[in-house]
Amino acid sequence: MTQQQDESSAALTQWALMDAPDFLREIVQGALQRLLDAEMTAHLGAAPHERTEDRQGYRCGSYARTLTTRVGKIVLQVPRDREGRFQSQLFARYQRSEKAFVLALLEMYVQGVSTRKVAAITEELCGTEVSKSMVSSLAVGLDAELAIWRNRALQPFYPYLFVDATVLKARSPDRSNSNEAALLAVGVREDGHREALGVMMADSESEASWQDLFRDLRNRGVDRVGLVISDDHSGLVKAMGRCFHGASWQRCQVHLMRNLIRHTPASRQGEAIRLLQDVFAAKDRPEADRRLRAMVEAVAVWKPTLADWLEEAVPDALTVYDWPEKHHRHIRTTNMLERYNGELKRRTRVVRIFPNRESALRLVAAMVVEMDEEWTTGRRYVNPDVWNEKQLQPEARAREAG
Repeated sequence: MTQQQDESSAALTQWALMDAPDFLREIVQGALQRLLDAEMTAHLGAAPHERTEDRQGYRCGSYARTLTTRVGKIVLQVPRDREGRFQSQLFARYQRSEKAFVLALLEMYVQGVSTRKVAAITEELCGTEVSKSMVSSLAVGLDAELAIWRNRALQPFYPYLFVDATVLKARSPDRSNSNEAALLAVGVREDGHREALGVMMADSESEASWQDLFRDLRNRGVDRVGLVISDDHSGLVKAMGRCFHGASWQRCQVHLMRNLIRHTPASRQGEAIRLLQDVFAAKDRPEADRRLRAMVEAVAVWKPTLADWLEEAVPDALTVYDWPEKHHRHIRTTNMLERYNGELKRRTRVVRIFPNRESALRLVAAMVVEMDEEWTTGRRYVNPDVWNEKQLQPEARAREAG
């Protein structure tokens, strides 16, 4: 019974904090307040005013805590115990990324690279007395927690692997500003759930950088991957081939559409977009190939070089047809990572230039951990019942293709 209550409470927390933007603020506040009170009851082993021999302590008032949710800011009364040992788990997910964000601001402030806006925010958060030792102390605990997650063991096989990169600006050791690539890998397990597998900072999206990320996944237990979904990152396909022999590659159709616009004369962009959308809307691979040939013939009349590019690039975006039709809308693009990218960009607009690579990795990893917690406790991303044996055996598919 207790386990069912815990699962119900966890589900309610997930719903209130993540999945219900239209949920009434008063109901959210009431529900979360009840969860806090229930946590204190479990911690003490006794309800308010309950007499029991198993009691582990006593309540001692409460303090107000503001929590920002998707329905706005709510104020909760966090209960205290006399010994001061009670610590709610309700805020843990919220606090992790907020700590990383604040630490980035503090580091900028201490190192003298903050903008006027950052200085104002920092003083509002912490006052003007901010020291390097204070920043270092705050970072130690969070870095240790994130390191445990980044080095955890992984499953041996992921049918789908999404990879993406976001460019951030950070101070280099010589005090100049440089671009840093935050590389991210997200897997879909055989049970249909998503799992954030790893994140890494690199100088660029080079073959060596992607190979480092893939080798990290292998060192932590990943042996096989079925399909890799990504943009046309430089060197990624070569790195994938070295580390995950037999895996297929699906080029993101949304990114390919953007590439098409850049390759196409302005007067023909509308026509080219409609033709490519028609290719992607095909029911099966033979029909998609037929529509692609027709598109290439039409485009060759007014821009032969674009026709050549289409013949080379588009087939890589049609690999999705080798996988279950019910999964196509989920695996044809990297769009499922857009929420993460949008939130990261929102945070970095304030930071602008991270004081160092470690600070950037801290914030990126904290956000990815929270995203992973949401995915692994939420609903499945794809239906696992439609995979067939060949699709779950990458080596067999490689042998057939060879």
